[in-house]
Amino acid sequence: MTGRWPTILLLWFTGVLAAAQLGKMAALMPAIRADLGLSLTGAGLMISLIEAGGASLGSIAGIIAARFSGRAVLATGSLFIAVAGLAAAAAPDAALLYAARLVESIGYLMVVIAAPSLIAMTAGRDSAAALALWSTFVPIGIAAGTIASGFAASLIDWRFILVFWALAVLVTLPGTFRLPAMAEHRQTSFAPPPLSIWALAIGFGFYTTLEVGVLGMTPAYLSEAWGFSIATAGAIAGLTSAATIAGSFAAARLIGNGDGAQRPLALIAIGLALPAGLFFLGFPGGGLATHLSGTAVAAAIIVANAISGLVAAVAFARLPTLLRRNGVPLSLVTASNGVFAQFGASGSLIGPPLVGYVASRWGWSVVAPLVAILSLLSLSGFALGERLAGKASDVRPSDVRAGSGSRGR
Repeated sequence: MTGRWPTILLLWFTGVLAAAQLGKMAALMPAIRADLGLSLTGAGLMISLIEAGGASLGSIAGIIAARFSGRAVLATGSLFIAVAGLAAAAAPDAALLYAARLVESIGYLMVVIAAPSLIAMTAGRDSAAALALWSTFVPIGIAAGTIASGFAASLIDWRFILVFWALAVLVTLPGTFRLPAMAEHRQTSFAPPPLSIWALAIGFGFYTTLEVGVLGMTPAYLSEAWGFSIATAGAIAGLTSAATIAGSFAAARLIGNGDGAQRPLALIAIGLALPAGLFFLGFPGGGLATHLSGTAVAAAIIVANAISGLVAAVAFARLPTLLRRNGVPLSLVTASNGVFAQFGASGSLIGPPLVGYVASRWGWSVVAPLVAILSLLSLSGFALGERLAGKASDVRPSDVRAGSGSRGR
């Protein structure tokens, strides 16, 4: 490790705490539903609403944020999350809880745009490993939020748990303000990322739809379909999310050895196809359901998510690589993260209510075919991104840079 890693780890931890705000709602939703009378679809929307800011403003926010200090964007986003969390704890009804969640989504967007951009610009030759680490911020954050909130929900009121997570984010603010000076490569003009990045982001969006959709609704599924307690279901969901780290770690090792860099689509295909098959065991239908126990179902879901960690790690690691192949400056990393945030947030926003709707309309067993379809669409997006990047690399770098309209400073 180089001397840059303390900064990288601080930025990563800020993202983990931001993602924990997604996990906390998944674990607390059974209690919130009982208190406020939310439907299953409404509960899914409440879980994923933190992604509303990214889904609606990600691309524009990324382009704009590239013109400002990443540290300021990061600190402001963390402050938004904390204040919104405190407001949510005081909300007397579902309408105000939804409003607080929307404000929280703006802060979350600012964090997920600024933090990976600062990591990419700080890591240097460690950028592939650092961005592979960054790809774990959502599963680790969801795991922390789900496990801690699930256990706490059996002891104290859900509102006190929301206060805890808001204060946890506030504690990190001093460290964010003390981040060392770094070359932030601010853009001097508004420039969108190349088409290959948009295609890569589309594939990532379909991936987050299935991944966050399943993770977000796992506590409700295990509680309603298999009779697990709220605390146990939350702990299993947290372990499921944390298992994604295994795939991300494997991807980081392969990328570091050069194997993953040569065959990124092969890794992504494995990370999508194997979990799609395992989800037919995790969400069984017909006679198969009568031959499986709740433990076997939970194990299938956990293993599927462990393998799926390959996808996010490879996707984030490919960002700077595809930018270099297009001959564009490093300053476009921030704008590219905005595009990733847009499609990733759209998938995360759609995923839980989509899974909730499908389950309430046709039963939980239909979740597995839905995941298979989304996996195929995700792979198509990633394949198109690699194809477009390959075509761009055939163009002379001087010609590409002359038309990019952007220079870092």
